[in-house]
Amino acid sequence: MNFPFFIAKRYFSTKKNSNFVHIISWVSLLGVSIGTAALILVLSVFNGFEDLVLKMYNSFDPHLQITAAEGKVFNPQKISADLDNLEFESSAYILEEKVLLKYQEKEFIATVKGVSETYQELTNFDRLLVDGEYINSYENKNVAVVGSGVAYHLSIGLGTMFEQLQVFVPNRNSKTLLNPQTSFKQGSLLPVGIFSIQAELDQEYIITPLVFIQQLADRGNSISAVEIKLKDENRMLTIQEQLATALGDNFIVKNRLEQQEFLYKILNTEKLAVFLILAFIMIIATFNVIGALSMLMLDKQKDITTLRSLGCTVKDIQSVFFRKSMLTIILGIGIGVFIGLGLSFLQQTFGLIGMGGGSFVINTYPIAIVFADIILVSLTVFVIGLLASWYPAKVLSGKLFKN
Repeated sequence: MNFPFFIAKRYFSTKKNSNFVHIISWVSLLGVSIGTAALILVLSVFNGFEDLVLKMYNSFDPHLQITAAEGKVFNPQKISADLDNLEFESSAYILEEKVLLKYQEKEFIATVKGVSETYQELTNFDRLLVDGEYINSYENKNVAVVGSGVAYHLSIGLGTMFEQLQVFVPNRNSKTLLNPQTSFKQGSLLPVGIFSIQAELDQEYIITPLVFIQQLADRGNSISAVEIKLKDENRMLTIQEQLATALGDNFIVKNRLEQQEFLYKILNTEKLAVFLILAFIMIIATFNVIGALSMLMLDKQKDITTLRSLGCTVKDIQSVFFRKSMLTIILGIGIGVFIGLGLSFLQQTFGLIGMGGGSFVINTYPIAIVFADIILVSLTVFVIGLLASWYPAKVLSGKLFKN
């Protein structure tokens, strides 16, 4: 066995637990373990919230979305041949228009999302409904499912034929906007369902048949997007690249991540900020390691004199204390990872810690364990511990051993 490592191991596993120096050493080990566990737990909770939020949006966002590079709408015939050559589970034509809604005496600005009949297959929309039925259940094309936020603002009730939802869109053929009688076109919808996805979406969208909004907005057969659901989500980026190459510069193909690019940036930025804050706290905690190692070197001066008499060099003695400190760091990381993963699994399985109150989407803090985060935390703590061990072992020891 390597001689410096042997001595370091003896110092690390000493039975003299009553010695104050060794108590401080175990305290530093505990600090490293708790810091590592805290990093893993917090990142796992952030991953859980990220998965929860993205699942809400992903229930509404397709795997791939095709839009025009210039202008708002386009003729779907221009890309039908390219779609025929694509392997996907289902696709739907979409036309979105900003409208003014009026229900009884209340008004609200929202977005009408006109969808083709295959849209239900794309999103499995039935599971998003909290009341009523989906529009495909009706032969009448003047029906709508309304976001719960829109329904709240307009106080919409279902099943009343005499209380229809009035929809106003700008008249594209009007020569003047000063006359309200000619500057807007009006249509009527019967609310047949209410859906709930996420608060931001719930208060923005209502879903109608594509034909209704095409006729009301004078769009003919034009659409604003094609939404695609893939058979294999893992091939999303590959198929996106193939489709973008086939369609050329006239169309934009966005994957699910790019459709909510701002949201992803916010989530990643928040996660990075919390990680850096905890890493900084971890740096402060490693001062225990520096203190413990410094005190150990002072405590072992008689041993150092003996080792030097036996022919050990200053470099060998420095290596002893450096390796002893690194044993503390490595064991602390191992214990911390074990505790962090253990608590994460318990929270994930049994939901030990609740959110508090009853207005949240879930009752307990969500957990998602990501292997890459465990590696990142372990490496971060290891590097911090490496620097904390190097300073007293290499720098401070030079002052003690110079004579």
